Amino acid sequence: MAIIFDSKRGKKAKAANNHVYSGFWLDKDATSLGDMFHGKNSSTVKALKLRKYQRAIANFVKILAQRDVPVVFKGTESYTDNEHVVLATDINDKNFDVSAGLALHEASHLKYTDFKVLKAFMTSTFNHDKAQRVKEILNYVEDRRIDNLVFKSSPGYKAYYHKLYDHYFRNAEMANVLIQYRKPEWESYMAQLIGMLHPNFNVNALPGLRQIAAVIDINNIGRLQNTEEALEVALQVYDIMSRQIEYAEQQAQQQQESGEGEEDQEQQEGEGQGTESKDGSESDDLTESKDGSESNDGSGDQEETQGGSEGEDGDDVETEMPELTPQQERAMRDALREAQQMTNGQVNKKQAAHSLVNKLKSIQDAPVDYSPVGNEFGKNGFDCIIHELYKQPHAVTQYLEINEKAWSDRTSEDNALRNKLYNQLPGCINSGPSSYQDRMVTEGFQLGAILGRKLLTRREVRSLEQNRLRSGKIDSKRIAAAGYGIETIFNQIHIDKFKRANIHLTLDSSGSMGGSNWYNSMKLAATLGKAVSMIDGLELQISTRDTDGHNPSVAIVYDSRVNKIQYLGVVLRMMCANSMTPEGLCLEALVNKKVLIPTTSECDSYLINICDGCPGFDHYQGERAVQHTARTMKRINTELGIKHIGYFFGSAQYGSFKTFQRMYGEKTSVAMPDASNAMQIADTMNRQLMSK
Repeated sequence: MAIIFDSKRGKKAKAANNHVYSGFWLDKDATSLGDMFHGKNSSTVKALKLRKYQRAIANFVKILAQRDVPVVFKGTESYTDNEHVVLATDINDKNFDVSAGLALHEASHLKYTDFKVLKAFMTSTFNHDKAQRVKEILNYVEDRRIDNLVFKSSPGYKAYYHKLYDHYFRNAEMANVLIQYRKPEWESYMAQLIGMLHPNFNVNALPGLRQIAAVIDINNIGRLQNTEEALEVALQVYDIMSRQIEYAEQQAQQQQESGEGEEDQEQQEGEGQGTESKDGSESDDLTESKDGSESNDGSGDQEETQGGSEGEDGDDVETEMPELTPQQERAMRDALREAQQMTNGQVNKKQAAHSLVNKLKSIQDAPVDYSPVGNEFGKNGFDCIIHELYKQPHAVTQYLEINEKAWSDRTSEDNALRNKLYNQLPGCINSGPSSYQDRMVTEGFQLGAILGRKLLTRREVRSLEQNRLRSGKIDSKRIAAAGYGIETIFNQIHIDKFKRANIHLTLDSSGSMGGSNWYNSMKLAATLGKAVSMIDGLELQISTRDTDGHNPSVAIVYDSRVNKIQYLGVVLRMMCANSMTPEGLCLEALVNKKVLIPTTSECDSYLINICDGCPGFDHYQGERAVQHTARTMKRINTELGIKHIGYFFGSAQYGSFKTFQRMYGEKTSVAMPDASNAMQIADTMNRQLMSK
């Protein structure tokens, strides 16, 4: 089977070890999957990366199973229950393809395995031990059958299967398994069976193993048409194993009774393979004949295609086993256990924390994403969380309604919903509004109505019609004059109107902005929001910048193209200032995720930034952070053509204002000692908007 060997050359087909094939399904933001469970990422980012991984794997499963099969993370085992593909794994760029191959394997069970066959067999026998052992063998045979079907019908999945097989069955530890497990007992036969996929597999490692290999005939596994035929093969393999194990036990018992030494015992075991068993059943067909010729038809090419290396007389069974160090033995047993668990559909991997799984559930359908930022800092880069809060206004409203209820009035459903919303919503959303913030938002709406009336002139359309021209549109009133040699029979109409415009207001919501600065920011946001709602061709987005644990965070709380002005009043009343000042990292995320609308021939775009200090977050601070923010702003200006103006809530005499100017430009930085004068900012924007 080509999964294991190239049928022409007898060599293992290889996939590139250092290539992540599953990356095809992930966007470029998933390149940092290697940091999934280590580093300083918050639970939100870890859950987001887990979600990206989950969705990528779901694409494979959907295509293969030809139906929507949920891919979920649960417990410590990976399996399929005919309804779900369940995965339990840690995520990094090294095991991504392995896990993708595992998901494909589990999904193929849904398409090709008849689960009723196994269930019927398990209930039809009273011998529980036999049923369990046949089930283990069937798992192996059925796995090879369905993997072969996928491998041949979907060649695009080859790389994932190679990675899966290399990880579980073709590793260096499995080579030690094949050498160490050579006693004729059940554990050794199952170890050799699983090791059949390894290039070092030797059909002479155990009595009857050659016949087992011939019965399975793994290079011709496609001959098995269904699970029922795979079960028949499993029963034959079980019978061979049982006879050999029983014969070995009888030989051992005879040796013990006769008191012969160990050397004589080994010799008798070797000689006894070609004799009749104690119960009279023949065992000649289980091994090679004494002169080394094969006694089972159809297995003659097994040595070459499976990479066996037995000698001509099969005496390498007697090869002395190399002694392993305790560490090597542990690694060998771990590798065998993993391979057995994979075969039995119970892959124990690093279990995701319960809190992380809950976080994943809570944000499963939430409009939350992340973007790698600060890549110039190398390994010290960040992942910026992006909450598109404007897409879930109902969540904000529900959260407010529950929080306004008294504890005694809340139902268990209320508390469950509140916990879910708490995990979905960004940290800038408070548990409840303050009366003072309510008043500031109300005042902002009142000021916005005044500003809106000033900006109504943007609606005006002026037209100028010019007649008696030599070019343009024919003037119907002058057509009659054309016959008298008059050429000035055309007119032109010139229409003068303002271009569409877009404003993005980004607010520093770090802890230092708390108090009056924050209340005035809410007042400004309400002012602009109300004014924009009154003007055709003018749009507004509002976002905040803060941190979530060890990650910068952006919350896009409002978009006038989507939300009603009433929602803006609700969300502004619930917002709060907290955490640190990631500054340029958040602005970079807005660019990376194409949140900022660029200037075009039909639309002018503006960015208003409100801040009260310098970048300060984790190791993102000092001169490097200032320079990074300045470069990001230059990128916004040059690449997107966005005009910007930065308002510094503080005195121009502050040293931090000088730094602010370095980041946002001297001409476009304005110090606001009196942050309560929101109308000053609004008037500045009025002049910008009304200029051509």
